[in-house]
Amino acid sequence: MTVVRGVVTVLVVAGTIAWTLPEWYVGLAGALVGLLLELTAAQAGLALGAVLFGLRITHVIIGIGGELRSWTLTHRRVVLRTIPVLATIGITCLKPGVRRRTVLTGAVAVALCAALAAAAWLTTGSAFGKGLALAATACFLLQLVPAEQAGHTSLGWFVFALPRLTGRRLAELEARPRVLAGMDAYQRGDLDEAERVHAELVRDHPDLITVAGLKVVTSCARERYLDALQTVIALNGRQDLGTRELALIMATTAGITALAVEAGQFPAEVGLETARGMLDDAYAAGYPKHRANGTLAVMALVEGDTAKARQLAGHAAAASENALGRAEELITIARAWMADGDNAKAREFAAEAHELAGWSPRVAATRARLEIS
Repeated sequence: MTVVRGVVTVLVVAGTIAWTLPEWYVGLAGALVGLLLELTAAQAGLALGAVLFGLRITHVIIGIGGELRSWTLTHRRVVLRTIPVLATIGITCLKPGVRRRTVLTGAVAVALCAALAAAAWLTTGSAFGKGLALAATACFLLQLVPAEQAGHTSLGWFVFALPRLTGRRLAELEARPRVLAGMDAYQRGDLDEAERVHAELVRDHPDLITVAGLKVVTSCARERYLDALQTVIALNGRQDLGTRELALIMATTAGITALAVEAGQFPAEVGLETARGMLDDAYAAGYPKHRANGTLAVMALVEGDTAKARQLAGHAAAASENALGRAEELITIARAWMADGDNAKAREFAAEAHELAGWSPRVAATRARLEIS
């Protein structure tokens, strides 16, 4: 899919220049605007569909660049970045009928994108409008190609591939409301409730990856990293996994291994090498490298490279999609400052982490160490 995007980009640029001579630079400006508008329309359409058909919007990230301000709500994180172009939302389903609701949500986004692309052709009387129309149309057509990767799901997948889903993949989707109930309990620190939900789910759906995932996160929350590793490593040997699922599982294995090393539950000389190998395999399977920043930050902290740990954890915190995720990254930063002997700076980050997820063992343990010091 990356190659296809590259080819289409080259064709759009070349076509815009050829069509808008001698004002090619105006045409390229229009093409850039068309691309941004179409990408924004896709996210706006998903948000509208989610509201109409009962899906939860889990996060809204507005703009690109560094974080200007953020709001962490009960089930949603909203982030405003320095350059207010583009937006990204996350959606999940709370109610039965997940496939129907998700397909309809995707259809709303497709309709909105199609309307924008069609409207763009009404502006082709100018060089700017020609570039706008070409880029918007090309972006719309690309989004219709069904693609499900570790870091991206196209509108075409929602509308064309999802209705044909069968077997375990469909069961994963339809079980999502129950899994989400367990994840909600985990996010608020009610681990007993999360484990109760998992016990019920595993009786009904013992083979689902998402059910195993609930066990993994609760084991990590109780700092039973070796138990979590056993669960996730067992998934690697399954023959029914797609590339996207394998990428996520390998990245998860790397993250748990790094935490196990940090907690002293796994030898560093073996664990860090294992984590690096898993991340390399995850990247090869399409896992976005920027999503591994939190794991890489913990690994850098273990190796004593505190500056790198702070930098990577800072990137991960800025990109976090929920309160607990941000709290964990902030604690990595706090621990890096502690390692450098700056406890005052560490307390600033630990205080914010405590507000977000004070129940987290890493957060609580770090604050306790800072209070003693």
